[in-house]
Amino acid sequence: GITRVVVGLRHPLKHLRGKAIQSLRSEGIQVDVVGEDLQSKLFKEALTSCLIVNAPLLYRAAFRVPFSVLKYAMTADGKIAASSGHASWVSGRASRGRVFELRGRSDAVIVGGNTVRRDDPRLTARHVKGHVPVRIVMSQTCNLPEEANLWNVHEAYTIVATQRGARRDFQKKLAMKGVEVVEFDMLNPRDVMSYCYDRGYLSVLWECGGTLSAAAISARVIHKVN
Repeated sequence: GITRVVVGLRHPLKHLRGKAIQSLRSEGIQVDVVGEDLQSKLFKEALTSCLIVNAPLLYRAAFRVPFSVLKYAMTADGKIAASSGHASWVSGRASRGRVFELRGRSDAVIVGGNTVRRDDPRLTARHVKGHVPVRIVMSQTCNLPEEANLWNVHEAYTIVATQRGARRDFQKKLAMKGVEVVEFDMLNPRDVMSYCYDRGYLSVLWECGGTLSAAAISARVIHKVN
């Protein structure tokens, strides 16, 4: 059987911290905690790795918001999209593959209305084995196309976040397709992040264009740019 367990990091929430360790030790199992029972250069490096891997959980516990990553591709002359407006032509095959990995590790992917209208994305992690994120569209006016890949909820769940009262008839059409519509008194990145926190999300990936990216950065809800 198991005689020893090495714990990389204690749980950040006080009401959960140490309970599993205590339970294991009460059963006679040796439990060593990195940085406490185990201290050396090697274990310090291991602790750093644990902090990086558990960043979403740590941020959520400390700041009561999900850990947010902004996906950002830019050309040498500072452009984030081609003249056609399609950002997919800016990044290469390898970086787009990396995006699927990021999606597979995220609870939700956020885009704005412009991205839906111009790119008609699917926002799935279809090329990697992993978690299927919820897709969130932020649109103040709900000025969105009648047909879009994101309205296919058989691939992944979709939420449209919009301003209260915006295009109620269109909201009903989305609801009939299985899309959840959430109204905000004043739609903004910080309130959407609070909403994501309430839903229990740990990690959120922002795949939006320049306008929404700037708003998210200004609202200080972005923790990492990738």
